[in-house]
Amino acid sequence: MITAHVVNAQNKHLYENEFDEFLRRRHDFFVHQKHWRPPSPDGRELDQFDTDAATYLLGIEEGRVVTSARLIPTSEPHMVSEVFPHMCEKSGVPRRPDWAEWTRTFVVPDKRSGLRGTLTQLCCAVMEYALDEGLSAVGGVQETYFMPHHGALKWHAEPMGMAREENGEWYIVAYIEVNEAALASVRKILGIEHSLLVRRGVQPPFICSNRSVLDAELEASQI
Repeated sequence: MITAHVVNAQNKHLYENEFDEFLRRRHDFFVHQKHWRPPSPDGRELDQFDTDAATYLLGIEEGRVVTSARLIPTSEPHMVSEVFPHMCEKSGVPRRPDWAEWTRTFVVPDKRSGLRGTLTQLCCAVMEYALDEGLSAVGGVQETYFMPHHGALKWHAEPMGMAREENGEWYIVAYIEVNEAALASVRKILGIEHSLLVRRGVQPPFICSNRSVLDAELEASQI
């Protein structure tokens, strides 16, 4: 079972080795396995959304990073708003501080197994974090095969538009409702009642910290 360490701009210095491993795992998955991005000379995968607005959940088991999630408030520039807005023709691009875009998830090859496996454990951690932080929804652009997995967890995922094919794979923008029932359901599947989250160092509130940024920008624009 993983422990999901909550990493942000304020406590990243506590996770230097783990974060470096995370970026290398990302490179292996998104560059070498998925061929979504060109190789990086340093073997680490970063994009324009790895900013101070991002919060990461690093799934660690037996001393290694085996899975991950990156959460960004949709009130900030995010992948859907900047790259895939055309895939939100049904509901429009979400831009709310209490909605988090969930991206950069991988599972290392030897941990890809079954409904009670590492991916579901990460989903449980994401839902727990989202609920703790008062979020209303998490999601974003994803391969369509994730939709049946959400259904198996008894999660309600609302598509923002139609699925589209890109480079031979099908993608959809969808957001999952955050509530107690969703957390209870995935915990029941895993057979656990305990928290999977580990919080070390400074833990700014996901919503309030971003509201303060928005308020500061608004104040500056009025000067």
